[in-house]
Amino acid sequence: MLLNYYCVAVAVAVGAASGIFSVRWLRAGLRSGRVVGRAAGVGLVGTAVLSVGALLITGADGFTLIHVAYVVGTVGVPLAGGIVRLWARPRPRAITAACVIAVAAVPVGVYATYVEPFWLRVDAVGLAVDDVDERIRIGVLADLQTTAVGDYERDATERLLGFAPDIVLVPGDLYQFDAELLDERAPQFTQLIRRIVDDVPLVYLVSGNTDTVAGLRRITARTGARVLDNEIDTFELKGVSVSIGGTTLFGDDAAARRMAKRLAGNGQAGVRILLGHKPDAIELVQATPVDLLVAGHTHGGQVSLPILGPPLTLSSVPRHVAAGGLHELDGTPIYVSTGVGRERGNAPQLRFGVRPSIGIIDLVSAAGDLG
Repeated sequence: MLLNYYCVAVAVAVGAASGIFSVRWLRAGLRSGRVVGRAAGVGLVGTAVLSVGALLITGADGFTLIHVAYVVGTVGVPLAGGIVRLWARPRPRAITAACVIAVAAVPVGVYATYVEPFWLRVDAVGLAVDDVDERIRIGVLADLQTTAVGDYERDATERLLGFAPDIVLVPGDLYQFDAELLDERAPQFTQLIRRIVDDVPLVYLVSGNTDTVAGLRRITARTGARVLDNEIDTFELKGVSVSIGGTTLFGDDAAARRMAKRLAGNGQAGVRILLGHKPDAIELVQATPVDLLVAGHTHGGQVSLPILGPPLTLSSVPRHVAAGGLHELDGTPIYVSTGVGRERGNAPQLRFGVRPSIGIIDLVSAAGDLG
């Protein structure tokens, strides 16, 4: 909370300074280009200097700098444009246009903060798989990444269950809070998992960046859901043998590789699915592809720009893969969920160009019709 207040204070200070100096420069007769350049310089220098305070509050955290930059962009820049628009008279048309563009950041910020993060969509895809005769439906509930279970998380769960999946996969980051809060907050997450298991007995989880194997096992104890810690579970479903291997993000790398090798080379007919938090788990099956890799982690970039796509995905897979959806990489179909939640902690609470999603993956006969 303190960081939020500080970021707003930085944005107001930087925006006011840039706006006031711009008015003075315009009255002194400087050209439009020089005024805009100087205003941008004041904004950048002021933001850089005052970001030191934000880092002192939170420690060295790249998300803190992103947070400061976002608030400056959606509060400070419009404030500067508003000041110039109100008090710089007369002003060139180019400056008026720049002011309009600056103020337009306000609705963008409102949308990215209060609308898109909660505008959940359904990402439904089909995948032809050998040995499948009757459709197998997989529900993906990735990256809830929440501090507490609220109406939004419960609604996302109910929406997923409404599609009657046969299997539900949770590829990590179920929660995001300090470990000492686990005992207090685990029951609400247990209730959520139990609700899923009531409808879909086959529920599998792996740990991610913000949760742990121990924490997930505490949450899922006696629910029937299973946390896979570099382990494989095999079962029969609709006449097909299904093997699901789960890789632990910060676990034993050698154990993860052995598990993936067993999963890919089990020598049995059926469906082989690798569940990992990061799509980078594709490295485990480069030499021995499986039928499907399911991952989350990237949030689709959480911000995606037109044409350019997501500037940041925190993954080594190609950006178009990390952006979300079903792709093929190294011979393995890979599904990357854009996730239900968003980055917490010191990060700005936003989504832009990447709506949150639940995933529905239909595995169908390779001889059938995906439509």
